[in-house]
Amino acid sequence: MLKNIAALAEGEALPAANFSRRLALLGGLLAAALAATPRAHAGVNKGQADPLADAIAEYRAGMADFAAIPSELIDMENEEKFVMATYGPAFERLWSDCPPATSLRGVAEAIRFTIESQSICCSSSENTLQAALAFLEQELGS
Repeated sequence: MLKNIAALAEGEALPAANFSRRLALLGGLLAAALAATPRAHAGVNKGQADPLADAIAEYRAGMADFAAIPSELIDMENEEKFVMATYGPAFERLWSDCPPATSLRGVAEAIRFTIESQSICCSSSENTLQAALAFLEQELGS
């Protein structure tokens, strides 16, 4: 969920954040893992292949693989190698050649993926996506 940031007094700066790419990615991993539970996929066009849902599932699996790599093995020089060996190819597909959703399962996964990304800038946009996802899950029995 997005958190509201209180307006700062004029001239004040936002608190400094010193996050590595690994920490930022791992932050979203928990939400992805929760969404990948059987409940998240139950009854949503069960058994029907969907290229978008499959690409999102591949990305989540790659993120889990990346998260399993001990932190002490990753440094600035080899991080990109680890990324490309785990979630990188699926991320590139979602970023530059996103496949179409061909089922309601794909639509639900796309909405879930978007909410999990925590990159929605407007609370009302996030709320409308959550409402749409709740409807889809209710209709599809998931």
